[in-house]
Amino acid sequence: MGPEVNQERSSLILILLAVGVLALGVLLYLRSEENHNLELDKQELTVQLKGLKNDLLDQLGQNDSLNSFIKEETKRLSTIIDSINSVNVDNKKSLTNYRYRLSNLRTQNAELVEKLDSANKAYAALKLREQIVVDSLNSAISVNKELSGRNKELSGRNNVLSKTVAEGNELIQKGKQLVIATSTASASRLTASGKERNTKRAKRTDRINICITIAKNKIAEPGERNVYVKLFGPDGKVVDGPENNIAVLAGEMSGYNGKSRVNFQGQAVECCIVASRSMTSPLELEPGVYTASVMTDLYELGKVSIELK
Repeated sequence: MGPEVNQERSSLILILLAVGVLALGVLLYLRSEENHNLELDKQELTVQLKGLKNDLLDQLGQNDSLNSFIKEETKRLSTIIDSINSVNVDNKKSLTNYRYRLSNLRTQNAELVEKLDSANKAYAALKLREQIVVDSLNSAISVNKELSGRNKELSGRNNVLSKTVAEGNELIQKGKQLVIATSTASASRLTASGKERNTKRAKRTDRINICITIAKNKIAEPGERNVYVKLFGPDGKVVDGPENNIAVLAGEMSGYNGKSRVNFQGQAVECCIVASRSMTSPLELEPGVYTASVMTDLYELGKVSIELK
């Protein structure tokens, strides 16, 4: 009986080992399939986001302000692509969230491309009109010299010239407006001791530091200016700033999150602004892309984006 019992036990152990190996193989196979499917989903999302980037890059033209805005938007899409590529099989929920966000991004991107296309067409028309203004001025000057003795006819031409000069002055005023050439943004939190620490977490963010380079502009009026930042959340709503931060922004009385004083003398100049949130009744910030509108008291220089997790 002894050898037979040992033989039965050995057979049972071998069977159990075989079942274990088979189960392990099935688990490894399922894990491999899960990884494969995840990579396919990531590739699909990445391809679609790259398509959105290409749609934006197709709108690059001669307008430096629009080009700067397009580059910021494509940089934001690149950040999202990098975030997707870092998702692993243990964090599939993040990939699902990105998939839901893609639908909104596609809609927003289509609207943005349409607006950029309209802006580029308007800019081209403006450049054409500017050339027409120059040609009209040159023509009017020539006519004025040639017809100096014909007062009645000259009077009518002077009316046309006055209108042309007025349109030219309007174009010059727009050309005097400052724009953002480059920009960076980083979030930070304040410790109990008052020290500042960098963070990428929305819930821990107390302020956003915006640094911009204002493009050179030889025809802009030199002198000091107040430059303000107004923050908007992922839902497009204003992020409340400190209670006493009230000023005229882009022609309207409004609250703001931070400001800086800039001395502009025609050359490119750097400017950093601390955009703080209200601490009297602070709302918890949600993850997403935050937009900082940079303005003077008369107009907007441009926008800067940052994504908080």
